[in-house]
Amino acid sequence: MKNIIACLLLGLSLQVFCQNLPPALTNVQTELNGVILTINYDLEDAEGDLVTVTFRAGPSGSSFGFDTGNATGDLGAGITPGIGKQIQWDLSANIASLPNVQLMLVANDLQPVDIQAIVNQVDSTMLYGDVAFLEGIRHRTSGAAHLAACKDFIFNQFQNKNLAPYLQSFSYGTYDAANIIAQQTGTENENSVYILGGHFDSVNNSPGADDNASAVAGMLEAMRVLSGYHFKKTIRYIGFDLEEAGLVGSTRYVQQGIAPTESIDGMMSFEMIGYYTEAQNSQTLPAGFNFLYPQVYNEIASEGFRGNFITNVGEENQSVPLMNAFSNAAATYVPELSVKSIAAPSSWQALTPDLGRSDHAPFWVAGYPALMLTDGANFRNPNYHTPNDTLGSLNFTFMANVVKATVATLAELADIQHATVWRQDVELIVSTSEPSDCNFRISPNPSGNLLRLEWGNCFSTPTDIQLTDLQGRVHFTKKIQPGSETYFKVDVSGLERGVYFLKMGGVTEKVVLN
Repeated sequence: MKNIIACLLLGLSLQVFCQNLPPALTNVQTELNGVILTINYDLEDAEGDLVTVTFRAGPSGSSFGFDTGNATGDLGAGITPGIGKQIQWDLSANIASLPNVQLMLVANDLQPVDIQAIVNQVDSTMLYGDVAFLEGIRHRTSGAAHLAACKDFIFNQFQNKNLAPYLQSFSYGTYDAANIIAQQTGTENENSVYILGGHFDSVNNSPGADDNASAVAGMLEAMRVLSGYHFKKTIRYIGFDLEEAGLVGSTRYVQQGIAPTESIDGMMSFEMIGYYTEAQNSQTLPAGFNFLYPQVYNEIASEGFRGNFITNVGEENQSVPLMNAFSNAAATYVPELSVKSIAAPSSWQALTPDLGRSDHAPFWVAGYPALMLTDGANFRNPNYHTPNDTLGSLNFTFMANVVKATVATLAELADIQHATVWRQDVELIVSTSEPSDCNFRISPNPSGNLLRLEWGNCFSTPTDIQLTDLQGRVHFTKKIQPGSETYFKVDVSGLERGVYFLKMGGVTEKVVLN
């Protein structure tokens, strides 16, 4: 009865957990004493399951890269729910990266997650509403105002789910272009990344309901559903700009938007996912399709060339496992969705250029596994790139089924967890010294051009002075002779403004340059 009442109060978004609620982390507080960080928390689990508690840390705005293996206390496997739990961590090895740190606790009771219940949350009425807003010319010249409004809409939808969206901005002639990006950071392997994307621009004479408002709405609906859960790996959502200008935005992202430490384990591109028809001979195929894919061709032919399926397009060298993951997830969780899977040859640019006509193609070129999920564009939709590409021509049940299969695929590949996550950015100011005459004084602090260092008289041997930034890079070093010197000046006028750390002997102090 307790779980039933809790589920009724929490609402539909947590229906997946109604048979067994995830653990809860409450009353989380942090306290720093010297170089020892203490985290106090309460741990709840409605069923009394033993919980695995994981603690991770890293520089704010970066990955959780600190070594927290020396942390002790109530963490690891087999933690009993209760109040007054505590973790202590000696962060002295990470002083160079302070003071701005992100902390994460994950409480996981290792119970299975009902992916079917997650899939069932996809709502065709939400898709309809988003397409209704996005419909309209979204071209950088003939539809600039609506294009800007749609970019704001996508950004705000990401922000409403607390996904900290950001822009990858670049210029294209006189147009200020931007890819719109947000992500759910993985709790265990955040550098293993799955991407779901779609372009938001249209051609200059079409309202682009199918091409490609359907994709943007599908991406946002998948994001809305998946953002309520936690995953070991990272899921990233991207609205690509300037696809219609020649895959400009996605090319820019592949070339400049992927961190060297990241592994792009899969990219899924929605390219027109809303046009569906049971009419015979409504589906045409590119020239030579019957020779390259005789089995798929015969299957489509036996069904009367009806445009009633989603095409799952991979690439034969990198993308077949990802392609199979989507088709298997669809068969398991959305059996009513017909999926036709084809693998483009490695020489697809010459043999099958039609299979590379969307934002997955730059990922293929760079060697990343990627899919195009498409209703077939001009090979099915007679309204392609015309003023007739409108909301009323789309089938939102079909669109929802495509999104459902995608949600299931990402939930499985990104390793969904029956968990609760606490994250927080904190400022940790550390001094490694005990109060004594050996401390030094920095003035002025904050400073603009020149730092003056004065020290006590207990330094009796040559001592190093070192100035480092938040990433631990050394910008100044000098060995002083305490017997003959009592102060020293450091010129900092050439350094970027921000936070630095000055170390002298065993003492570290924060320096602010403004």
